[in-house]
Amino acid sequence: MARRSDERDAARAEYIARMEKDGEVNLRQLADDLHLKYDTVRRWKAKDGWDPPAPRKPGGQPGNKNAVGNPGGGAPVGNENAMKDGAYATIFFDKLTPEEKQIVENAPRNSTELTSHEIGVLLLREKYILDKIKEYQALPPDQMITSSVMDMRVPGGRGKRKRDGANQQIGMYQKETPAQRILQLQEALNKIHGRILSAAAQMQKNEMDKLHLETEQQRLELLRIRATGEIGEPGDGDKDAVHE
Repeated sequence: MARRSDERDAARAEYIARMEKDGEVNLRQLADDLHLKYDTVRRWKAKDGWDPPAPRKPGGQPGNKNAVGNPGGGAPVGNENAMKDGAYATIFFDKLTPEEKQIVENAPRNSTELTSHEIGVLLLREKYILDKIKEYQALPPDQMITSSVMDMRVPGGRGKRKRDGANQQIGMYQKETPAQRILQLQEALNKIHGRILSAAAQMQKNEMDKLHLETEQQRLELLRIRATGEIGEPGDGDKDAVHE
């Protein structure tokens, strides 16, 4: 699932706040204030429907099934309303798509394959982080980037014009410079490097354990031959050929 842009949510919240205050919003000015491209803001507005929706009654609407199956009245088990990027999502096997189930079924089973797969995933994450660092390095040092938005709203209007979330009660926007973002990514990169080293050490240990096991099996086979005089033919399994 693609992660939704924080700048996109911040732009929408600011648009609604200005609309409630002034009754109209200059999109070009809004884009300049948020250090965004005008065409990008215009596309977000059209696609996300920033203009106020038609009047509706507060609370769940007729036919709403968000809380079906939950006696507490909240979202049912397995609901994904709060999932942002899937990094910490709870996996419900019965809700997986056939493609996702195939991924689980084809997952490596032995320790060596699993460790090798983990290293591959970590190297891919390393690439993503390095690419993102390059993006922030290309930005002006004084450009502010919205990192989080808190927009608390209350109903507003009266009668037929009453709307949910019409009035902004609290609006807080946390912004960071490119240097701050780069620092955070470098910390994540250091953790990735540590995990890669740990996985590589585990893979080396697995290979040494396998070599030790093979050597021990050969030693035991030699001891058996010396004691019995029987030499097992290749491919005979437990059947031994007797050589005089």
